[in-house]
Amino acid sequence: MNTIIYFLLGLGNFFLLLWGIYLARKYGFSSIGNVILFVLLGLVYDNVMIALGRYIGEGTTLESLSIVRYWLHALFTPTLILFAWSTYYRTGLPSAKKTIWKVIAAVSTIGLILYELFTTIAGLDLKPIWKNGVLTYGASSNAIMVVVITVVIGIVGFILMKKFCFPWLFIGTTTMISGGILASWINNFPIMNVLEVLFMVSLLLTKQFQDQNPLSG
Repeated sequence: MNTIIYFLLGLGNFFLLLWGIYLARKYGFSSIGNVILFVLLGLVYDNVMIALGRYIGEGTTLESLSIVRYWLHALFTPTLILFAWSTYYRTGLPSAKKTIWKVIAAVSTIGLILYELFTTIAGLDLKPIWKNGVLTYGASSNAIMVVVITVVIGIVGFILMKKFCFPWLFIGTTTMISGGILASWINNFPIMNVLEVLFMVSLLLTKQFQDQNPLSG
């Protein structure tokens, strides 16, 4: 059952990727907010590889394909900090125009990528894991990067909700936080992967809202 769910999640993220590409083609690929496309690409690969794991079977092939999953996560996910900064900047608020926020966003993104490379990728030792009929190659990891990104996007989402009555980014973020709590209780269902899709929907809704309403001029 979970195998089917992961295939559907991969398909769902693929459709979100197509939505993101559509927005980029219509409103321009130069927007920093388009980094979301790389994150979506990583999520498509991640879910599809998890779904295919049992069919590929244990061995070097699946292990090598799984290493790519960790690299994509380490290189692409931190760029959501840039998405958060771009979203804040495009509000047109005077405080958002300050160069310091741009510098902090760039430094934070690079810092999180390096952190993941040194703490997760370096010395990566994957082991086969069977869980609920799904075979993956996994390793221990920490959630510091995800926590930082979630907090930053949550703050920007709160600003959008308060200043522009646009609640979806904040709702998407709080949903992810709630999912993290539920995941510790629910072990037989990939709830975090499902909520990731909803979270990415909230990011795309935010980008579409700002593309259609260029508040920053």
